[in-house]
Amino acid sequence: VNAPGVPPEVALEEITKPVEQAMSATEGVVQLFSRTREGRVLVDLYFQPGDNIDRALNDATASLNRVRAVLPEDTTEEPQLFKIDPSQSPVYEFALRSPSLQPVELRVFAEEELTRELGYVAGVAAAEVAGGVQEEIRVNVDLKRLQALGLSLSDVLTALRVRNQDVAGGRLRGARGEPVTRTLGRFQSFADIGDLSLSAAPGNNAAEATASENRVYLRDVAEIVNGTTEQRVFVTLNSQNAIRISILKQPDANTVAVVDAVKTRLEQLRDSGLISADLEIVPTFDESVFIRKAIANVTSAGISGTVLAALAVLLFLGSLRQTLIIAIAIPLATLTAIILMKLFGLTINIFSLGGLPWAWGLWWIMPSSCWRTLPPAWVAARKRVKSCRPLKRGPRR
Repeated sequence: VNAPGVPPEVALEEITKPVEQAMSATEGVVQLFSRTREGRVLVDLYFQPGDNIDRALNDATASLNRVRAVLPEDTTEEPQLFKIDPSQSPVYEFALRSPSLQPVELRVFAEEELTRELGYVAGVAAAEVAGGVQEEIRVNVDLKRLQALGLSLSDVLTALRVRNQDVAGGRLRGARGEPVTRTLGRFQSFADIGDLSLSAAPGNNAAEATASENRVYLRDVAEIVNGTTEQRVFVTLNSQNAIRISILKQPDANTVAVVDAVKTRLEQLRDSGLISADLEIVPTFDESVFIRKAIANVTSAGISGTVLAALAVLLFLGSLRQTLIIAIAIPLATLTAIILMKLFGLTINIFSLGGLPWAWGLWWIMPSSCWRTLPPAWVAARKRVKSCRPLKRGPRR
């Protein structure tokens, strides 16, 4: 729940506690954890492993709907409820830094240009931007001047909210068709805000003023500043301000393929000139590197395990036939496991990569048990063979 400007003490009493009380009644909840800070309240619900998360989301939505009427309407935004999917964590992050662009310009470029281009990459779910400052138009109202004209601050807020919107105008009947019309009311430029007219007649609503009444413009009672928002999130790269872009992949997308596609797209954008030459892109997190290293470690462990098992059989059993069986069986078993994973729709992840070396370890244990049990049995057999020598035949009588 977002509540801009609300201090944590007030949010705890008016938002956190009612939400906790309502959400704790959700069926199947085993633990509830909340965090309250200035302007935001986060409530996490935990369920038993194996529960139907879609049904739990529907139950939680019903619980949240019951508490909406209790939340203060003037200070809180629309509550948001969503599932936490571990696969939705960023798979690739990089920082932007440019000596020629202002922080506002760099933020605008990242939000309006770069994230839009990266969103077209196959497998990318979203590209999130953090850091920098955003554009903001501030209206600093002169209260004394406003009150002298018989207006209030609510009149200005109402006029800004009502006038800054496009309204449907219906259909125009014609001989060849009925075109749909609309009334354009959104502010198109910075000067349009200052040209907003207000009624100076006491007691009248500014949004409903007529042309015959005395009017004043917003620029006459307020200072309009084209500035930036107060920076709350700071991103630095080597002690210098920067912009961070996080790439989130789709649930069924391949992490390595998505990261490679994003890197290729960035190179194409630089070659096309959209990314200037002085714009520095520094990767800060790359999950594909970890995956590649994990696959390389599993491959090396499989090769070394196969070689060691074959050498153990060759040295302790002295059989070239058994050695070839071990050397062929381990790769063949691995290939069979990968084929079965493909058939059953299983992916190569942390658990499957950890299971393959464990299976290879069984192949190492099996020959080691052989050369611990076979030599004593072989020695005993040799002793029995020696004790069963045929007796010499004596002379016949």
